Amino acid sequence: MKSLLRFAAVGMLATMCLLPARAQQGPSTYDDGDSLAALVKMKYVYSFEEALAKARQTKKPIFFNCFADWARPCHGMNGMVFSDQAFCDWMDKNFVCFFADVTKPDNRSLAQRYDVSTFAHYLVLDADGEVIHRIVGGAPLPDFQDRVALALSPKTSLAGTRAAYEKGDRSKKLLLNYLTALNLASEDSLYNLISPSYTQQLQPKEYAQKENWLFVRKNVRESTDPLFKYIVENRAAFDKNIGKEKVDDLISSIYGKDIYIYATGDKAFDENALLNTYLAMQKAGLPETNSAYALYNIVKLHGKHQYQQTIEALNQLKDEQTHYMMDVTLKYPDATPAEQQQLISYYGEREKKYAAVGSSLARAYRDLADNLRTPVDEAAAEGGIAFTTATFNELLAKAKAENKLVFIDGYTSWCGPCKLLAKQTFPQKEVGAYMNPRFVSSQIDMERGEGPELAKRFNISAYPTMLVLRPDGTLVDKIVGFLAPLPFLNKVKDVVAKEGK
Repeated sequence: MKSLLRFAAVGMLATMCLLPARAQQGPSTYDDGDSLAALVKMKYVYSFEEALAKARQTKKPIFFNCFADWARPCHGMNGMVFSDQAFCDWMDKNFVCFFADVTKPDNRSLAQRYDVSTFAHYLVLDADGEVIHRIVGGAPLPDFQDRVALALSPKTSLAGTRAAYEKGDRSKKLLLNYLTALNLASEDSLYNLISPSYTQQLQPKEYAQKENWLFVRKNVRESTDPLFKYIVENRAAFDKNIGKEKVDDLISSIYGKDIYIYATGDKAFDENALLNTYLAMQKAGLPETNSAYALYNIVKLHGKHQYQQTIEALNQLKDEQTHYMMDVTLKYPDATPAEQQQLISYYGEREKKYAAVGSSLARAYRDLADNLRTPVDEAAAEGGIAFTTATFNELLAKAKAENKLVFIDGYTSWCGPCKLLAKQTFPQKEVGAYMNPRFVSSQIDMERGEGPELAKRFNISAYPTMLVLRPDGTLVDKIVGFLAPLPFLNKVKDVVAKEGK
């Protein structure tokens, strides 16, 4: 159930997160990051100046892979897309392919120049280094190749459609192409401003046309949206033009969101409302084999505190990404000691499975088990992290003056795991002893004051999200979700070691 993952609090990309690949500058952060290095078949150049010179010589545009070794989606794309020989041959024929880890000190100027702060991230540049096209986020083949191919024509590229729009072209075809490019570039504000102009030119029967599918997907957010209801009521036309699998994927993702909200704790468990969602999935024609039903069963069992049955249902999941998503999301605060031991054993088995194949997810499962093992030292309320009250710019200035990194606890007032961090992890003496000499720390409500702008800047969509920043404000890493003291310290130490501080 790939589409359900876009609602995961951990922010994983479907099917990409477990796939290893190579980083071109030194060993990978991840245990499995280097294991498939030989499979990557892209013919990259590794110097920006060389890429520009080669683009002028060959009269080809530059495909710029803006890599970040700490970002799993980048590794996932290497393993799933950039190791495909036919695709790589096509890329070599049409582009000068340039690779740089833009989070490395030597390449940060490129990240700043081209406003690259989220990953995976790809640019197409002309021989003068000007942006022709931007793709934020990965996708499997052939979808990713289709997105890159848009850069080869000014009628479909971001720069070309933007120029035509600014000259006054408001034709239906131009608006569709421009909106498609804006969506791929994650220019959401402009997309939202322009999309009504296109909607007004569409007849409902045109929603099911293949060229409008990306637009339709972008504009369906909730199961209560009129457009979503139209899709469900007119499935036959959408199945014929778009394909049943893609339509199932969209319907599954929307109803999956309605189910997943109970797993995150953002909404109190309501068995009747959950049953209504199940009946709606049946009415919408989702096949019984769709993973949304497995998710429904797990959430129902967990909501009824039937934890042993929840573990058994989790073990029946076939989709590994959905499995991991549920494992890191579901919490068991009222588990009995016997149930805690069952969970520890379950996480241990998962850890062994991933350790056997050299996957970095083994560490994630070890942390989940440690969350249950680590006792909370209520007496250690003194001497924890020394949080300071300051503006964002003041934090950066203080960190620069003291030669430290910046740690920001991004929380919201309604977030239960955020409160657990503040109560159980941050006050611990051993946590403060490690953090205070190395970080200037602050707690920021992401829905107030500077929070919304910072959430947008650092692409925060799940809480808690903790940011580790350099004194210049660039991102070192994100830490998402509740962690008990020991797993929290282990994670932060990994981040510090990676940064070389």
